[in-house]
Amino acid sequence: MPRINRLRTSPIRLDPRDLDAEVAHHPQMMVYASKEALAAAEVRTAEANKKPDWSLAVMYSQRGSQYSNMVSINVSVPLQWDQANRQDRELASKLKLLDQARAEREDMLRAHAAEMRAMIAEWENDRERSTRYVRELVPLANERAQATIAAYRGGKASLTDVLFARRNEIDVRLQALQLEMDTARLWAQLNFQLPEGDAAPSTHAVAEGTR
Repeated sequence: MPRINRLRTSPIRLDPRDLDAEVAHHPQMMVYASKEALAAAEVRTAEANKKPDWSLAVMYSQRGSQYSNMVSINVSVPLQWDQANRQDRELASKLKLLDQARAEREDMLRAHAAEMRAMIAEWENDRERSTRYVRELVPLANERAQATIAAYRGGKASLTDVLFARRNEIDVRLQALQLEMDTARLWAQLNFQLPEGDAAPSTHAVAEGTR
């Protein structure tokens, strides 16, 4: 029976048990994280602007022997009409933008993590089916074809039976190859979701070797 050379791939780098934390390092998610960080910085600036900008200056003057030395204190307090209300409105606006940025990031994180979980489930299912094809279905189709050829040689099967058995074996092998390619495609998509080094290899590994 011809051997089927299976694609050799390493384990996926995504761990389903900690997927939310790992997906947070996705480049698209980093864009949303940067937006949230910028909004948070603007909130801190608005909060700082609410604090009174008072200043205090102390001056010591020596005025000669005829006069006493003098110490003067200068206190500066900014007086702007409706400043408190305007700063409250500014802070409220910045807080609203921060809430929006945080909600967008969390929504995108949940959606992306759900997409990755679905891809992992599909990859695992295809991997199991691919293994079954290689271990069971392809050998069985080959055995049936060989048995039909032997029966034909013994005059117990027709040429049509032989052609049908061989065609069935070819179809099974093509299905196994297509499934192997689909599994490898999903593996590649999952394995390159994150920049190199951002996630440790998971315990989910593709069955390797030849059968």
